[in-house]
Amino acid sequence: MKYRIDPAIFASYPEYLRGVLVLSGMANHGEQEDVVCLLREAEHTARERYTLETLRNDPKIASWREAFMKFGTNPNRYPPSIESLLRRVLKGGTLPYINTPVALMNTVSLRYGLPCGGDDLGKIEGDLVLTYAQGDEWYIPLNGTEPEPPQKGEIILRDSRKVLCRKWTWRQGDATKITESTVSAVINIDCLPPFTLENLEEILAEASSLFARYCGCHVITGVLKNDAPELEIPVVQ
Repeated sequence: MKYRIDPAIFASYPEYLRGVLVLSGMANHGEQEDVVCLLREAEHTARERYTLETLRNDPKIASWREAFMKFGTNPNRYPPSIESLLRRVLKGGTLPYINTPVALMNTVSLRYGLPCGGDDLGKIEGDLVLTYAQGDEWYIPLNGTEPEPPQKGEIILRDSRKVLCRKWTWRQGDATKITESTVSAVINIDCLPPFTLENLEEILAEASSLFARYCGCHVITGVLKNDAPELEIPVVQ
C-alpha cells in the first residue's frame, strides 16, 4: 500500500509535514486508568496555554485557519480539528474515552496543539492519497448514515473507493473509524509552521512510545514532506 501526498498540495503549502505511524497487533479493549490520566493532564495543560478569546490568534491555530482559507474553506464554518478540540476543552468539557487509540490521539493533539487523527488500516482499500477533491467522491461523516460529498477543490484524504477525511483535518469519515475491534491503524500527525521537521520527529517518537506501551502494538513511523511525498505502508493484519 502506498501513502502519498499530491505534489499540488506541496506547491501551495511547501512547509507542510505529515507524520505517519503504522500500528499493528493492537489490543485496545476497555479503559485504562493511566491513559485517562494522560488525557486529563493534556486537557489541563491546554487550559493553561490557551483561552477562548485568543485561540484564533495563536500561531499554531492561525496557520491552519490561513491554510483552510487558501483552499477556499471558511474556518469559522469548518474549523480545523485542533481548533474544535481545543474549544471544547476550553469551554470546560472533558473528552470521552472512546477507546485507547482515540484517547491517545486526543492526548497528542492537546499536548502539542496540532491535528492528530487515524484510520482503521483494515478498512482502507487501495492506496492512501491526500489530494484535492473532484466533488463526486463517496463520503459518510463520522457516526453518520447519509453521504455528504466533498466540495470540489477541498483537500481530502481518500483511498481507491471513498473519502477518509474531509477538508484536510476537519472531519473524519465513518467507514474507517477506529473502534475497539481495530487491530491495525494508520495515525496522522499534521504540522504547519511554526512546527519544524525536528519538532515533528520528537512528537513522533513520543507518540510511538505511547501507542506501543498502551496499545501493546508494533509501531512504524515515517514522514511525508515536500521532497519525500510518498511512503510504502506495509500490509499488516
